[in-house]
Amino acid sequence: MELLDSHAHYNDEKFDDDRDTIIKEAYNSGITTIINAGYSLESSKKAIEIANQYKFMYATVGAVSYTHLTLPTIA
Repeated sequence: MELLDSHAHYNDEKFDDDRDTIIKEAYNSGITTIINAGYSLESSKKAIEIANQYKFMYATVGAVSYTHLTLPTIA
C-alpha cells in the first residue's frame, strides 16, 4: 500500500534543524508522496524550494486569507 501525506508544512522553520532526516524517515516508513503546503508568499517559496529536492514531494502555493484581513470596527 502506498501512503500520501496530503498536507505537510516541512517549510516551517521548526523543521530547519532536522528537515531532511524527518522527510526521509517519512518516506522510508511508507509515505510515497508528500504535498508540502505554502501558507504565505515566503512559505510558498520555501515549499517549492524543498519540493525540488525530493522526487516524491510536491508543493502547493497559498495564503491564509484571514491573516491579511482588516476587519471593520463595530461601534
